[in-house]
Amino acid sequence: MIKRWNVAEIENQLQHMYWSCSDPKMDGFTTWTCKQDLYRVKFLVDELLKKCPEYSVEAEWLRELEAEKIVKILKS
Repeated sequence: MIKRWNVAEIENQLQHMYWSCSDPKMDGFTTWTCKQDLYRVKFLVDELLKKCPEYSVEAEWLRELEAEKIVKILKS
């Protein structure tokens, strides 16, 4: 398999969607379409993850990510 995507670039594009959605200088019509795009991506990712196989290390990896998320929340 050749990996033809770049996670950093995808994350960057999602951040741009968020910034556009949260821009106080933009009107609600424009920002709402940006939020709709974020929802479309979320729903697609959720759907695709349901179809993926489960891996033996997956649960532990997800717990580690969740722990990192909790630490960030507690630090802020």
